Amino acid sequence: MITIKGEPPFLYYRGIVFTVEWYVDPAGRMKAKEYYDTLPAEDRKRLNDVVEYLADAPIGTRLPRTLYNLEDAESQIYAFKPRDHRFFNFMMLGAKIIIVNAYRKHSQQMTKKDKQVLKAAIEAKTSYLLRSNAGTYYDWFS
Repeated sequence: MITIKGEPPFLYYRGIVFTVEWYVDPAGRMKAKEYYDTLPAEDRKRLNDVVEYLADAPIGTRLPRTLYNLEDAESQIYAFKPRDHRFFNFMMLGAKIIIVNAYRKHSQQMTKKDKQVLKAAIEAKTSYLLRSNAGTYYDWFS
C-alpha cells in the first residue's frame, strides 16, 4: 500500500484497530505481496479500500461476505475478496491481520487448485505460529 521510511517491508497498513501485515515465509518471501504487486492499479485500490475499512473499523464490525469471508472455520482462515481475487489471511492476538497468499478465483465454487492455495494458507498459519511462539518470526528483519 504505502511504504513509509523506517517501517518494515512486511507492514501493509497500520489501522486504528488492526495492523495488517504480509506473511513472510521461512525463505523471506512475501508471496501475497508479490501477487498484489502484479495487479492492475484498480484491483490494488479495491484491496486497499477493503483492508483500510476493516483495519479502521471498531471490533465487531462485519463486512459483507462479498468483500470478506471465513473460508475455513477450523483453521480460522479468512479471505479479502477484491473483485475476482482472493487474499487469504488470519487474525492474531494483538490486533494483527496476516495476509498469507493470494490467487485469482476460477469459478463460483472453489476448484481443486483454489483449495490447494487454501491448504498452503493453513500451512503458512501453522508456520507463523511456530516461528512466532519461538520468537524467530521477525528475526529475518532485525
